[in-house]
Amino acid sequence: MKRLPNWERLLGAYFTSARTRPFAWGTFDCAMGLCDGMLAITGVDVGAPYRGRYDSEAGAMALIGSDLGAFAAKVAGASGMAEIKPTFARRGDAVLVNNTLRGQAASTALGQVDLGGNFAWCASDRGFVRVPMKRWLRAWRVG
Repeated sequence: MKRLPNWERLLGAYFTSARTRPFAWGTFDCAMGLCDGMLAITGVDVGAPYRGRYDSEAGAMALIGSDLGAFAAKVAGASGMAEIKPTFARRGDAVLVNNTLRGQAASTALGQVDLGGNFAWCASDRGFVRVPMKRWLRAWRVG
């Protein structure tokens, strides 16, 4: 998988359009949001096998399992995306982030490193949110 020649412009356009999209399991959740961003910059849809196959959190868990990091690593490996240290993630790369809110059970989410390189954008039920690098747990090279 390679990035398209104008990937920076495409990624910026994707982030702009995604900011107003409502969260929806199976179409615009953290996993599908990341897949949409990767599709924008590479032309490859690694999320195609999962799109529209679930419409709830329970459905997502049934399809991908309870370990989002393991699922992401499996898809990344099958797509030729090398796992890297989160501190080495660059603009457009995929990251697993600590998504735990105070007083809630531990959780993770998937996101994509923004054009500044210090935050990742993640689709969430609170909207399209930026997550700082200090909360990145794992990362994979995109292109």
